Amino acid sequence: MDTTSGRAEVPAIGNRQMLVDHVFEAILSLLLDDGLPTGSALNIDGLAKQFNVSSTPVREALARLEATGMIRREALRGYKVAPAPTASDIGALLVTRQVLEPAIARIACENVSPDLVADLEQFNTELDTSQLGGDTFAGYRAYWKADEMFHRRIAECTGNEFLLRAYNSVEGHIQRFRLLVHNDMSGEHTVREHQAIIAAFQANDAERARTAMSEHIDGIKSRSSNLAIFSDTEDAGRN
Repeated sequence: MDTTSGRAEVPAIGNRQMLVDHVFEAILSLLLDDGLPTGSALNIDGLAKQFNVSSTPVREALARLEATGMIRREALRGYKVAPAPTASDIGALLVTRQVLEPAIARIACENVSPDLVADLEQFNTELDTSQLGGDTFAGYRAYWKADEMFHRRIAECTGNEFLLRAYNSVEGHIQRFRLLVHNDMSGEHTVREHQAIIAAFQANDAERARTAMSEHIDGIKSRSSNLAIFSDTEDAGRN
């Protein structure tokens, strides 16, 4: 399938990491808005030409996307669009989050600072004001980014390298989950649950922070449990 027609270039950016970020989001837009079917090839040279960049940021962006599970790298074949996650996949991801993130919240709360609370409030405000984003990735990007940064900021404040590595190992899959459900799940519940987490940090109550994060993950599980986009019938088509 041709994945290079009718797409805007990535703007010229001097900072290397920012360029990779822009290419990453440009490919996300391609995957989400164009609805490329499972198995579609993602040609590095073609994408580089399309976005008017070298192949290096494209390779780095594709490697990041592979970590989300949205694409797969096949030996001698390059990158291809991966199947959507099944209900079993999402269930396993949420179990992992339930084990990991409440503990992260508790430990981060023990290291709470005014800057952390201010950042969390800012991210939640951004999430609240952007929750009515459009049907395209560009319209949803602000919500996706604010939710991502809220959880990442907490993980970074644990001061525990091993916990952060554990979080990093699943963060890409969490990002993919957010992208898949954004048209089917209201952000109102998330904003309220985030506010409960913030209140626990403001009170410097580590156990309350753990409980609030646990309830947040439970809420996500409940809201996503009956979504039609996660169908185990897809398992039959997996290799």
